[in-house]
Amino acid sequence: MTSEPVALLASPLDQWPPSWSPSGVIFDCDGLLVDTESQWVALQDEYLARHGASLDPMTRRAITGRAAEQVVLTIAGVVGKDPHLVGEELVAAHREHIGERLSPLPGALEALRAMAAVRPVAVASNSPRDLLDAKLDGLGIAGVVDASIAIEDVREPKPAADMYLAAARALDADPADCLGFEDSETGAEAALAAGLQLIAVPSIPGQRPRSPRRLESMADPVLSSWIAGWELRR
Repeated sequence: MTSEPVALLASPLDQWPPSWSPSGVIFDCDGLLVDTESQWVALQDEYLARHGASLDPMTRRAITGRAAEQVVLTIAGVVGKDPHLVGEELVAAHREHIGERLSPLPGALEALRAMAAVRPVAVASNSPRDLLDAKLDGLGIAGVVDASIAIEDVREPKPAADMYLAAARALDADPADCLGFEDSETGAEAALAAGLQLIAVPSIPGQRPRSPRRLESMADPVLSSWIAGWELRR
């Protein structure tokens, strides 16, 4: 069942830079820290093309950032194959290539490390645990984040709020006092449903995540200046 989008409320992020600072920070991974989301989308498009099929723009927009199971079901319906077989083929191809090149998105790791130096941070991803751990290890941040939440750790994946609520609990922080970073519409709805203060940094064409603040990249100079003014709370 698809829930109604959460209404945008007044946020400390309405002011830029904010006078507020968070108790904890929760990051998405794919498409936010590292350019794996575009690789995953490209792999899906290649798979569809081999079967003489494609996704219309609205369907592509709707499934971006969703759990792999939802993506697989959608693609299986388009190509007319058994979802289990499609899942095996797509996920196997993704696992085969995930470690070949992990390209951090501009400013992402620098911002994460700067925030982690003064506040507890977590990563919350719709990825399976083994893939999430591989990405955090490959990016060199496994020892930097205080907690990571994978799809196996929650009852419902994004766009449900579960993942962000679990991450806030892991940081011992009130979700409303947490700053979230997301790139996708799916992830943004999850963060908003959990009550986070959200900054969207979309990296996939066609994604227009709702949030009180949107940046072109994590290398935003105002973001960097704001983080530099946070006091130590660890």
